[in-house]
Amino acid sequence: MAKEILKDEILTDEELDNVAGGSWVEFTADMLDAQKRGIAGFENLTLADPNSDLIKMISDDKLRHQYVEKVGAVFAAHGITMEYKGKFLEANIYTYQGKQISREQAWNIIDGK
Repeated sequence: MAKEILKDEILTDEELDNVAGGSWVEFTADMLDAQKRGIAGFENLTLADPNSDLIKMISDDKLRHQYVEKVGAVFAAHGITMEYKGKFLEANIYTYQGKQISREQAWNIIDGK
């Protein structure tokens, strides 16, 4: 009986793809890193407020994609391309001067390190 109930509660890969898109942890970290640096447009991101954009974008594709564009623009302003993968567990790809770099390296470039 328990197995029958649980089988209906497990999300398929397709459903997981629609939950958040991109590597949610990585993408959230990018947004929070932008917020921490005081970059405009990332002020309304907090887990403590159910009305924050961070909570809303979990179920709002349009809002999430607006933030994808904002994050991409932050990187692009420093010559970095961020390829948003759009899959729940697939990491984004960051490229600088034709070479793939890590997320950490991308933020180091933004920070002038």
